[in-house]
Amino acid sequence: MKFIYKIWYKYFPPEMVSYWKTKEAVRAKVTRAKEGHYIMWMEGEKYPFPGFPRGGLLYGNLSPLKHQIKNKIFNESWALLEENKGINTHIMSKLDEIIEQFEGCRYDVLPYDKLVPSVKELYRAWSKVGHAKSQKLKEIMCFILQEDDGYRFRVQWVFGFFHFWQKWLRISPLKAFEYALSLLEHAEVVGDMKERQRLLKRVCMEALKDPIIRDLFIKLFKEIDFKKMKLTKADKYFFRAKWFRADYPNYEY
Repeated sequence: MKFIYKIWYKYFPPEMVSYWKTKEAVRAKVTRAKEGHYIMWMEGEKYPFPGFPRGGLLYGNLSPLKHQIKNKIFNESWALLEENKGINTHIMSKLDEIIEQFEGCRYDVLPYDKLVPSVKELYRAWSKVGHAKSQKLKEIMCFILQEDDGYRFRVQWVFGFFHFWQKWLRISPLKAFEYALSLLEHAEVVGDMKERQRLLKRVCMEALKDPIIRDLFIKLFKEIDFKKMKLTKADKYFFRAKWFRADYPNYEY
Protein backbone atom coordinates (compact mmCIF):
# COMPACT_ATOMS: atom_id res chain seq x y z
CA MET A 1 0.00 0.00 0.00
CA LYS A 2 2.82 2.45 0.86
CA PHE A 3 4.42 1.73 -2.52
CA ILE A 4 1.17 2.54 -4.32
CA TYR A 5 0.82 5.84 -2.43
CA LYS A 6 4.46 6.68 -3.20
CA ILE A 7 3.90 6.25 -6.93
CA TRP A 8 0.56 8.09 -6.82
CA TYR A 9 1.91 11.12 -4.95
CA LYS A 10 4.92 11.28 -7.27
CA TYR A 11 2.60 12.36 -10.06
CA PHE A 12 -0.20 13.80 -7.95
CA PRO A 13 1.43 15.40 -4.89
CA PRO A 14 -0.84 16.05 -1.90
CA GLU A 15 -2.45 19.48 -1.99
CA MET A 16 -1.78 22.00 0.76
CA VAL A 17 -2.22 25.65 1.65
CA SER A 18 0.28 27.75 -0.27
CA TYR A 19 0.07 31.41 0.77
CA TRP A 20 2.88 30.99 3.32
CA LYS A 21 5.36 30.18 0.54
CA THR A 22 5.33 33.72 -0.81
CA LYS A 23 3.51 35.87 1.77
CA GLU A 24 3.51 36.49 5.49
CA ALA A 25 -0.20 37.28 5.50
CA VAL A 26 -3.22 37.05 3.22
CA ARG A 27 -6.67 38.59 3.17
CA ALA A 28 -9.48 36.41 4.51
CA LYS A 29 -13.25 36.47 4.95
CA VAL A 30 -15.00 34.83 7.89
CA THR A 31 -18.39 33.20 7.27
CA ARG A 32 -20.53 30.41 8.76
CA ALA A 33 -20.65 26.88 7.31
CA LYS A 34 -23.98 25.08 6.91
CA GLU A 35 -23.18 23.10 10.10
CA GLY A 36 -23.05 26.39 12.00
CA HIS A 37 -19.33 26.74 12.72
CA TYR A 38 -17.07 29.56 11.56
CA ILE A 39 -14.92 29.09 8.47
CA MET A 40 -12.29 31.40 7.04
CA TRP A 41 -11.90 31.82 3.29
CA MET A 42 -8.34 32.82 2.46
CA GLU A 43 -7.60 34.62 -0.77
CA GLY A 44 -6.25 32.21 -3.41
CA GLU A 45 -6.78 28.99 -1.41
CA LYS A 46 -8.88 26.02 -2.53
CA TYR A 47 -10.63 25.21 0.75
CA PRO A 48 -11.91 27.33 3.65
CA PHE A 49 -10.06 27.02 6.93
CA PRO A 50 -12.24 25.22 9.53
CA GLY A 51 -12.70 27.61 12.44
CA PHE A 52 -11.66 31.17 13.11
CA PRO A 53 -8.24 31.48 14.84
CA ARG A 54 -8.26 34.27 17.41
CA GLY A 55 -4.63 35.34 17.78
CA GLY A 56 -5.30 37.52 20.80
CA LEU A 57 -6.80 34.53 22.60
CA LEU A 58 -4.23 31.99 21.40
CA TYR A 59 -1.36 34.04 22.77
CA GLY A 60 -3.43 35.52 25.60
CA ASN A 61 -5.64 33.59 28.02
CA LEU A 62 -5.20 30.24 26.27
CA SER A 63 -1.41 30.22 26.49
CA PRO A 64 -1.08 30.06 30.32
CA LEU A 65 -3.83 27.41 30.44
CA LYS A 66 -1.93 25.15 28.03
CA HIS A 67 1.32 25.87 29.86
CA GLN A 68 -0.20 24.86 33.18
CA ILE A 69 -1.54 21.60 31.72
CA LYS A 70 1.85 20.83 30.20
CA ASN A 71 3.66 21.39 33.50
CA LYS A 72 1.14 20.15 36.08
CA ILE A 73 -0.05 17.08 34.19
CA PHE A 74 2.71 15.98 31.84
CA ASN A 75 6.06 17.27 33.08
CA GLU A 76 5.35 16.57 36.74
CA SER A 77 3.85 13.17 35.86
CA TRP A 78 6.96 12.32 33.88
CA ALA A 79 9.11 13.07 36.93
CA LEU A 80 6.95 10.76 39.05
CA LEU A 81 7.13 7.99 36.46
CA GLU A 82 10.91 8.24 36.45
CA GLU A 83 10.77 7.63 40.21
CA ASN A 84 8.47 4.61 39.63
CA LYS A 85 5.56 6.35 41.36
CA GLY A 86 1.88 6.40 40.39
CA ILE A 87 0.51 9.46 38.64
CA ASN A 88 -3.28 9.20 38.81
CA THR A 89 -3.54 10.65 42.32
CA HIS A 90 -1.23 13.47 41.26
CA ILE A 91 -3.28 14.21 38.12
CA MET A 92 -6.55 14.32 40.04
CA SER A 93 -5.01 16.65 42.63
CA LYS A 94 -3.99 19.11 39.91
CA LEU A 95 -7.31 19.18 38.06
CA ASP A 96 -8.83 21.75 40.42
CA GLU A 97 -5.96 24.17 39.70
CA ILE A 98 -6.40 23.72 35.97
CA ILE A 99 -10.18 24.13 36.22
CA GLU A 100 -9.65 27.36 38.16
CA GLN A 101 -7.30 28.61 35.43
CA PHE A 102 -9.92 27.72 32.82
CA GLU A 103 -12.59 29.79 34.57
CA GLY A 104 -10.61 32.88 33.57
CA CYS A 105 -11.22 31.90 29.93
CA ARG A 106 -14.94 31.27 30.35
CA TYR A 107 -16.05 34.35 28.35
CA ASP A 108 -13.87 33.25 25.43
CA VAL A 109 -15.59 29.87 25.01
CA LEU A 110 -17.73 29.58 21.88
CA PRO A 111 -21.27 28.16 22.19
CA TYR A 112 -21.84 24.57 21.12
CA ASP A 113 -23.45 25.39 17.76
CA LYS A 114 -20.35 27.35 16.65
CA LEU A 115 -17.85 24.53 17.33
CA VAL A 116 -16.18 22.85 14.35
CA PRO A 117 -17.76 19.43 13.61
CA SER A 118 -14.98 17.30 15.13
CA VAL A 119 -14.98 19.21 18.41
CA LYS A 120 -18.77 19.28 18.44
CA GLU A 121 -18.88 15.47 18.17
CA LEU A 122 -16.36 15.04 20.97
CA TYR A 123 -18.36 17.45 23.15
CA ARG A 124 -21.62 15.62 22.41
CA ALA A 125 -20.24 12.14 23.11
CA TRP A 126 -18.40 13.16 26.26
CA SER A 127 -21.51 14.89 27.60
CA LYS A 128 -23.39 11.57 27.41
CA VAL A 129 -20.84 9.33 29.13
CA GLY A 130 -18.86 11.54 31.52
CA HIS A 131 -19.43 12.05 35.22
CA ALA A 132 -19.65 15.50 36.81
CA LYS A 133 -15.94 16.28 37.24
CA SER A 134 -15.01 14.94 33.83
CA GLN A 135 -17.44 17.43 32.28
CA LYS A 136 -15.11 20.24 33.32
CA LEU A 137 -12.22 18.40 31.69
CA LYS A 138 -14.35 18.02 28.56
CA GLU A 139 -14.96 21.78 28.43
CA ILE A 140 -11.24 22.50 28.81
CA MET A 141 -10.20 20.03 26.14
CA CYS A 142 -12.84 21.15 23.65
CA PHE A 143 -11.94 24.79 24.26
CA ILE A 144 -8.27 24.09 23.47
CA LEU A 145 -9.05 21.96 20.41
CA GLN A 146 -11.45 24.56 19.04
CA GLU A 147 -8.97 27.42 19.33
CA ASP A 148 -5.65 25.66 18.59
CA ASP A 149 -5.84 23.90 15.24
CA GLY A 150 -2.38 22.36 15.73
CA TYR A 151 -3.71 20.30 18.64
CA ARG A 152 -7.08 19.71 16.96
CA PHE A 153 -5.63 18.32 13.74
CA ARG A 154 -3.41 15.91 15.67
CA VAL A 155 -6.35 14.62 17.72
CA GLN A 156 -8.39 14.18 14.55
CA TRP A 157 -5.47 12.36 12.91
CA VAL A 158 -5.35 9.87 15.81
CA PHE A 159 -9.12 9.41 15.83
CA GLY A 160 -9.07 8.78 12.09
CA PHE A 161 -7.52 5.38 12.80
CA PHE A 162 -10.23 4.64 15.33
CA HIS A 163 -12.93 4.87 12.64
CA PHE A 164 -11.48 1.91 10.74
CA TRP A 165 -10.70 -0.13 13.85
CA GLN A 166 -14.10 0.52 15.41
CA LYS A 167 -16.06 -0.41 12.30
CA TRP A 168 -14.11 -3.37 10.93
CA LEU A 169 -11.60 -4.82 13.38
CA ARG A 170 -13.43 -4.50 16.71
CA ILE A 171 -10.03 -4.02 18.30
CA SER A 172 -9.63 -3.15 21.98
CA PRO A 173 -9.98 0.65 22.48
CA LEU A 174 -6.86 0.67 24.69
CA LYS A 175 -4.74 -1.19 22.14
CA ALA A 176 -6.04 1.03 19.35
CA PHE A 177 -5.20 4.16 21.32
CA GLU A 178 -1.71 2.95 22.24
CA TYR A 179 -0.91 2.04 18.64
CA ALA A 180 -2.25 5.36 17.30
CA LEU A 181 -0.11 7.30 19.78
CA SER A 182 2.94 5.33 18.64
CA LEU A 183 2.23 6.36 15.05
CA LEU A 184 1.72 9.96 16.18
CA GLU A 185 5.33 10.17 17.33
CA HIS A 186 6.66 8.98 13.95
CA ALA A 187 4.38 11.33 12.03
CA GLU A 188 5.94 14.36 13.73
CA VAL A 189 8.72 16.11 11.82
CA VAL A 190 10.36 18.13 14.60
CA GLY A 191 12.40 16.26 17.20
CA ASP A 192 10.98 18.24 20.13
CA MET A 193 7.45 17.27 19.11
CA LYS A 194 8.47 13.61 18.87
CA GLU A 195 9.59 13.79 22.51
CA ARG A 196 6.29 15.41 23.50
CA GLN A 197 4.32 12.62 21.85
CA ARG A 198 6.39 9.96 23.61
CA LEU A 199 5.60 11.69 26.90
CA LEU A 200 1.92 11.97 25.95
CA LYS A 201 1.72 8.25 25.23
CA ARG A 202 3.48 7.29 28.45
CA VAL A 203 1.30 9.48 30.66
CA CYS A 204 -1.97 8.55 28.91
CA MET A 205 -1.36 4.81 29.02
CA GLU A 206 -0.36 4.99 32.68
CA ALA A 207 -3.47 7.04 33.52
CA LEU A 208 -5.66 4.48 31.73
CA LYS A 209 -4.62 1.85 34.28
CA ASP A 210 -7.04 3.54 36.67
CA PRO A 211 -10.37 1.64 36.40
CA ILE A 212 -12.50 4.81 36.54
CA ILE A 213 -10.54 6.56 33.79
CA ARG A 214 -10.39 3.38 31.72
CA ASP A 215 -14.15 2.85 32.00
CA LEU A 216 -14.84 6.44 30.91
CA PHE A 217 -12.45 6.09 27.97
CA ILE A 218 -14.08 2.86 26.75
CA LYS A 219 -17.57 4.36 27.03
CA LEU A 220 -16.38 7.42 25.10
CA PHE A 221 -14.80 5.21 22.45
CA LYS A 222 -18.10 3.39 21.94
CA GLU A 223 -20.17 6.59 21.86
CA ILE A 224 -18.11 8.71 19.46
CA ASP A 225 -18.88 8.63 15.76
CA PHE A 226 -15.28 8.64 14.58
CA LYS A 227 -16.33 9.33 11.03
CA LYS A 228 -17.17 12.85 12.22
CA MET A 229 -13.77 13.12 13.93
CA LYS A 230 -11.65 12.27 10.89
CA LEU A 231 -9.62 14.89 9.07
CA THR A 232 -11.54 16.31 6.12
CA LYS A 233 -9.94 17.33 2.83
CA ALA A 234 -9.91 20.92 4.06
CA ASP A 235 -8.31 19.88 7.37
CA LYS A 236 -5.51 17.99 5.60
CA TYR A 237 -5.05 20.87 3.17
CA PHE A 238 -3.99 23.12 6.05
CA PHE A 239 -2.49 20.42 8.26
CA ARG A 240 0.17 19.42 5.71
CA ALA A 241 1.87 22.79 6.21
CA LYS A 242 2.25 22.34 9.98
CA TRP A 243 5.45 20.25 10.28
CA PHE A 244 3.49 17.00 10.45
CA ARG A 245 3.25 14.03 8.07
CA ALA A 246 -0.52 14.21 7.72
CA ASP A 247 -0.56 11.26 5.28
CA TYR A 248 1.63 8.96 7.40
CA PRO A 249 1.98 5.95 7.44
CA ASN A 250 0.78 5.65 3.83
CA TYR A 251 3.10 8.38 2.61
CA GLU A 252 6.11 10.15 4.14
CA TYR A 253 7.49 13.55 3.10
